Amino acid sequence: MNLKQSLTYFGLLVTITFVSCNGNSTKTDAKTIDTVAIKTPEELKKLNLLIAAEPNNANLYHKRAQYYFDKKDFNASLADMNKVMSIDSSKAEYFLTISDIYFVNNLTSKSKAALEKCIQLDDKNTVAMLKLAELYLYVRKYKESVQYINMALKLDKYNAKAYFMKGMNYKELKDTAKAISSMQTAVEQDQQYYNAYIQLGILCAAQGNSLAVQYYKNAIKLKPRSTEAWYDLGKCYQDMESWANAISSYNTLLKIDVSYKYAHYNLGVVYFLGLKKYPEAIDHYTQAINLDPKYTEAYYARGICFKEMHKMKDAIKDFVACTSINPDFEPAKEVLKEMNHGVETH
Repeated sequence: MNLKQSLTYFGLLVTITFVSCNGNSTKTDAKTIDTVAIKTPEELKKLNLLIAAEPNNANLYHKRAQYYFDKKDFNASLADMNKVMSIDSSKAEYFLTISDIYFVNNLTSKSKAALEKCIQLDDKNTVAMLKLAELYLYVRKYKESVQYINMALKLDKYNAKAYFMKGMNYKELKDTAKAISSMQTAVEQDQQYYNAYIQLGILCAAQGNSLAVQYYKNAIKLKPRSTEAWYDLGKCYQDMESWANAISSYNTLLKIDVSYKYAHYNLGVVYFLGLKKYPEAIDHYTQAINLDPKYTEAYYARGICFKEMHKMKDAIKDFVACTSINPDFEPAKEVLKEMNHGVETH
């Protein structure tokens, strides 16, 4: 993750121009002030002024750290949190914030220590417990992750995120039945839980369970322009060989994001394998290639289409393109061998 350089904290930088030869007094470069003022958001300017007035107020630095974090300026956020801790290290919420900063900077050990300190200061902080559970899940320590989830559930048995996190643990442990059960409990507690619906769709689709369709539709109701949900729904229909529904889903996705190359690729698969409409398949593979000229799989799939249509020159051209982009792309190499062998034998 690229880290932005931190902004200037205190006040605005003023350029002073001195004119000494003709006796004129010093003057401020107003243009510089105007430029900097325009670039500094109003919320940040207010925080800067408050901090300037109360330079030992830890809460103000904490608010600015959260502002920087939201803007993904993690260096500036960490600098402010270090200032917070130098003034007051007795509040659980401060450790919660700094743990997030450590986490996004991949400082997982420091993030873990901060969360543990947060719980030490506030043993009913379910947010910290679930963040620790997430951290342990991230490093694949599932037993520890579930322990913290259960701690949170003892304090709040209706906590939807806790059930979601438990479901993610079970998913990683390949216990699909328990994963589905936990995700279902999550959406029972929070019917607006988009990510839980997506996960339920993924889990059910992997089982070939048609309930996946409804879960993806529930996710789409919450986020109608989610390319993730529309793609997953299209792929679900595709795997069910419900070709018309797959086409409709992918086309809806492309209305939302015309540059979604995987939708074009999958439409190619639907038209080629499902409907045996080779020209339409070629058109979508071509559009995928136009979006990504190094899309090896699309060249290969289009080459297979051309081969089925007995357009051997076009097929060979695509298979050669595959091997030029990726010399280790075995399917294209094998087809080229077969085709060359066929030419030799004739």
